[in-house]
Amino acid sequence: MARNYAVQYIDRLLDGETYHDLVELSSVMRSSQQYALQAPDYGLPTFAFLFVEILLWFAQAIRSGVWTYYEATPAPRQRAMAAALRAHAPAGFADWYERGMSDWQDEQKIRTVDDWIEANDDVANAWLRLLARENREALLGLT
Repeated sequence: MARNYAVQYIDRLLDGETYHDLVELSSVMRSSQQYALQAPDYGLPTFAFLFVEILLWFAQAIRSGVWTYYEATPAPRQRAMAAALRAHAPAGFADWYERGMSDWQDEQKIRTVDDWIEANDDVANAWLRLLARENREALLGLT
């Protein structure tokens, strides 16, 4: 089967340092034939699911407030994300994600999740870069 993306392009994104590179990597993962929007984990390997969903969680929170993410995200996907974060993410990510799951309808409580996301955006982006780089071969398999 022919590749959808050249190895050199993927490597350039993996070596990149910009937010745009992360967005492009997410697009690559979502364009995989394995991607299934209705599946709780999009039908992707765990690293790719985490990458795509964390980028979405942070972006939507920063752009519109994190409550909009939880309002729009199906409960099965939220449960899958919480479990994946608990198993693979840096300390605190799962706790804050789960706090958002329970507090998103409380305007006062959800602000603390928004504040945490804003304060940890650079940490999340650095971790996503590392996650993608560590899973280069699996990422190439998606392309």
